[in-house]
Amino acid sequence: PEVASVGMNEQQCVEKNIPIKVVKIDYSLITRAIAMRKTQGFFKIIVTNDKEMRILGMRVVGAHASTAIQAVGLLIKLQMPIEVLSELIHPHPSIVEGIQECVRMLLNRSIFKSSVFKDKLACYSLVDGVKTPLERL
Repeated sequence: PEVASVGMNEQQCVEKNIPIKVVKIDYSLITRAIAMRKTQGFFKIIVTNDKEMRILGMRVVGAHASTAIQAVGLLIKLQMPIEVLSELIHPHPSIVEGIQECVRMLLNRSIFKSSVFKDKLACYSLVDGVKTPLERL
């Protein structure tokens, strides 16, 4: 599958002692990926573990990964909070809806619940190298 990356990864954040929140969502939950029968892959967004939740990095593995990551690169450069990304309009169905669902998970607005899709979703904080699951209602 295609791989795209922008900004920092988890290891870089830990090395710099930056507390983070991470959301990872499987391609099999993205309607466009299902329609294309290309459900192998994932979205992962890394944000600061504070009220603003500024975007630090993103990884996408799967069909159309490079096109899905474009807008996030600009928001990282501008040090924008995740709330800005939540206000962007995404076409439906599209691969970039994976970004939208990651943001919704962080803002506790997603229809997907990590307790239901345990093998398809991950939402956790990483502070001082300690990984703690974030429960989503």
